[in-house]
Amino acid sequence: MKKAGLFRPARLLFYVISLVIFYLAIRYVGKLRDIRLLLAQMSAAWFVLAVTAQIITYWLNVMILRTLLHGQTGRAGIFILFKLSIVILFVNQALPTGGISGNGYLFRQLVKRKVPVRKAYQALVLESFTYYVAFVILLTALYAWHRHLSGSQPVMTYTVAAGCVFFSCLGALMLMISHQRTISYLLPKLNRVHWLKRYIAASGLLALVKRNRTDWKDIIKIDRSFIQAVCYQMGILVCDAVTIFAIVHGFHVSLHPALILYGLLLSLVIGSLPISPGALIAYESAMTYFYTLLGLPVHAALIVTLLFRFFSFWIPIPVGLALYRNLRHH
Repeated sequence: MKKAGLFRPARLLFYVISLVIFYLAIRYVGKLRDIRLLLAQMSAAWFVLAVTAQIITYWLNVMILRTLLHGQTGRAGIFILFKLSIVILFVNQALPTGGISGNGYLFRQLVKRKVPVRKAYQALVLESFTYYVAFVILLTALYAWHRHLSGSQPVMTYTVAAGCVFFSCLGALMLMISHQRTISYLLPKLNRVHWLKRYIAASGLLALVKRNRTDWKDIIKIDRSFIQAVCYQMGILVCDAVTIFAIVHGFHVSLHPALILYGLLLSLVIGSLPISPGALIAYESAMTYFYTLLGLPVHAALIVTLLFRFFSFWIPIPVGLALYRNLRHH
């Protein structure tokens, strides 16, 4: 039984992710040395602001889950949800799929902690959908503002269009899989796949087939909790922009706060595409390029990119890896 447990899909996924992260850490160790030197030049106040903004993003994730679960969190208290929010980021970075990979892990964890299967499923559909709504609203609003203010380069227009199409397609996918007819059709077929059968049985997904018929309109309602979740999602994006704001001002460079958020969203469009684990290389190149287009000197854009990735990617990776094992153990 122990040998069989070693080769379970979840454990294999953990080992694969660990190896990938180890390889990337070795591959980019030179950049990490540069980051250490840059951090030594950053003033303490701006450093604290950057770290605080990142911590707030995890608490906002907790608030989103509590809001969408309507208090039905089972044995998943605030501290457990906080740990899960870090691990979700870790899984999403290692397996970039627009947030779907992290939510698959989160669903299993919530069900293990006695959250009702249907409630967990609906909450995670809404969590993804509200993120896509918040992202598209902010992206299109900032694009319109920037285009009206100073025009827009074709590459930005194409990136905004690609981002809107990509996240709209993911949103449509969320609507599709929230429909009872889709669930009843897909789950029995997926249950025939050997390596998925154990996951479906353990997570209780088959219970979704046996419930009353529901439409996506029964799940995605524009009510108070939906609007709150969208606002929290926007808050997470704004906190990431605050981290970049702190880095920019920590090195005595100036850039309009709206342009900081706009450059971040453009970079996240590239980072959300399943190009590589953590979208490494592609994400760094995109962020440096877009902030250069928006007015930062090249060297400043490079510093911003390296330090932001340090705060939002490199620090959460080992923490998320440790918490992943901790949550599995408990």
